[in-house]
Amino acid sequence: MTVVRSKSHCAFAVSIVVVFLCIATGAAYGVGPSDKVNAENAFFRGSHLLSLGRPSQAVVALEMAVKLDPNNAKFANVLAVAHNNLGIRLNRKKNYRKGLKSMQRALQLAPGDKDVKSNFITAVLSAIPLPGKVLPLQEKIKFVEMVLKIDPNQKSAQKTLAALLNNSAVFKGKKGNHEQEVAELERAAALDAGNEKLRKNLATAYYNLAPAKGKLGNIQEETDLLRKARKLAPEDEMIAKSLATALSNLAVLKGNQGDLPAQIALLKESSGIFPQDPVTRKNLAAAYNNYAVAKGTGLKPSERIAKLQLSLKLDPKNRAARNNLAQLIHRKAMNLAGSGQNRKAMELLEQALKTDPGNSAVKSSLAVLYHNRALKLGEEGKPQMEVRLLAKAVKMAPSNDEIKAALAMSYNDYAVSLGKKGDTKAELRLLTKAAKLLPEDEVIRENLARAKQMKAAKDKEKKPAKKRKKK
Repeated sequence: MTVVRSKSHCAFAVSIVVVFLCIATGAAYGVGPSDKVNAENAFFRGSHLLSLGRPSQAVVALEMAVKLDPNNAKFANVLAVAHNNLGIRLNRKKNYRKGLKSMQRALQLAPGDKDVKSNFITAVLSAIPLPGKVLPLQEKIKFVEMVLKIDPNQKSAQKTLAALLNNSAVFKGKKGNHEQEVAELERAAALDAGNEKLRKNLATAYYNLAPAKGKLGNIQEETDLLRKARKLAPEDEMIAKSLATALSNLAVLKGNQGDLPAQIALLKESSGIFPQDPVTRKNLAAAYNNYAVAKGTGLKPSERIAKLQLSLKLDPKNRAARNNLAQLIHRKAMNLAGSGQNRKAMELLEQALKTDPGNSAVKSSLAVLYHNRALKLGEEGKPQMEVRLLAKAVKMAPSNDEIKAALAMSYNDYAVSLGKKGDTKAELRLLTKAAKLLPEDEVIRENLARAKQMKAAKDKEKKPAKKRKKK
């Protein structure tokens, strides 16, 4: 050091020495200026190093300045420049990972600086093709997400992030982490909606996650996931089959809970996917039957009948549906008969009998209506129609003595009328039938005996005389 000639010059020289001493020692001895002074000293040194083109060293000093005086905008701005320059230099040296992190720090310090933002975006998009060993996939995703925070409408960044999320999701799916696989692919598909590969991968992810939900008892969630999968990949048979099965399982659950309309809707949806599946058809038939006879549904009789007809259309062998439909039609027919509409009542009961041929209640009611109608026909002078209808009534109710007696007397009266017209053969046939129905009836027995005599006499008259042989 040269000899100081004046007092003022000596004071300046001492001052400079103190500044550099403080910076060098960092107030290691616990004695020195305040944090603010230390911050100024650190900033001075960092700025000097930055001007010399030594950003890595400048960053160390400037970070200390910002740490000591975090509210000083000037310090933060110069530190941002230093990190930006350091990041550019590191990238040129192919130290991309550290370079991007340094530029990220610059962006954090000066989020509104256009140059800092532009440099960061360019650096990130340039680093994406780098292999995972150089820049791991998850870090690439984070850096591109930052780019989109800077510019949400950056199309190339959106597509890039979609591709990165797709790769990450596929990896997680292979590891069995289907929840994250779905979450990342949903984000990817939202960023690049027209990407067919993403749509297919997302459909597969939904398909992979669905069974896990089903095993946990979340059948509704399983079904929703498979619905989403099929919407994305409508031609995929495996997805369609799984959805149909899940819908059927969910339908069973809804049925057990008493929600019959929901059960029917789910089974119809399942049947729409695989119309020929026999199990689904039978389940849907059973659901229609249960809904038709359930109490408290508010269904009108006609609506209940329609549901049962649908049930039988799906499963013609459904015995319960046949019986229930016959009973509903029978009830409706009896209401019509009660209001005097016997013909319509008979038509309905005949329909009910076709539905359920062995239904004894329907047969009995139909027999009564046939009987009553037959007697009116007899009163109207239509004995042939009376006999035919009473015969049908007896067929319906063979143990009904009243109807049997009515048919026997109808046979008797009709036979006598035919006999008077000379039709002895028909008279005898009808009286024979009458006698079988009422063997103890004296009138029928007498008429039958007389008819037999008349028939014998006629047969004798018709017999030609035997010729005598010549001697």
